[in-house]
Amino acid sequence: MGRPRLHDEHLRQRLLEAATELMATEGPDFSLRPLVASIGTSTSAVYSLFGSRGELLEAITLRAARSLVDAQDEADVDDPVQRILGLAHAWRQWATDNASMFQVVFGRGDSTPAVEEARGSTAEPLLRAVTAAVEQGVLHGDPEISTRTIFAGVHGFITLELLGLYPSGESDAVFDALLAAMWRSWATPEHVAAVAA
Repeated sequence: MGRPRLHDEHLRQRLLEAATELMATEGPDFSLRPLVASIGTSTSAVYSLFGSRGELLEAITLRAARSLVDAQDEADVDDPVQRILGLAHAWRQWATDNASMFQVVFGRGDSTPAVEEARGSTAEPLLRAVTAAVEQGVLHGDPEISTRTIFAGVHGFITLELLGLYPSGESDAVFDALLAAMWRSWATPEHVAAVAA
């Protein structure tokens, strides 16, 4: 009978979850000792499961970015108006439910090609939706620029909301007004009234 495998996928996921919390609060320079102590393992588990500290940090960001993309993909619908609004609401809900992962994806951290690609992937569902809306004559302008401005607006709102800068009960109205304003800036005349503040 072989020895039980101590460094398994379950432990890998526990390390990713705990490391995400530490990275969100302390930044990428967090110590491995409190990390491994918090789940009752040793630093050898990090090296066994990830190869290096840098690869652990990369895995944290890739996991968080994938989670955000998956949340947006679940909101995909055929109607171009509802698709773009749905993506924005899905992103906000994901960030509310996963504030630490939001900090990991968009916060400080070493940049590697894989991390840059993962961060870039978080805007791809919106880019596809905006491109389709432009092709259907619902929005106008360059899809890349439209996507970047919408992305920046939604990201900025979520960041401020997570910092607690919107009074309780007012944030929904502010978010809806933001989406309506962004919609009006890119909608074609026939569709400008599709989203009301």
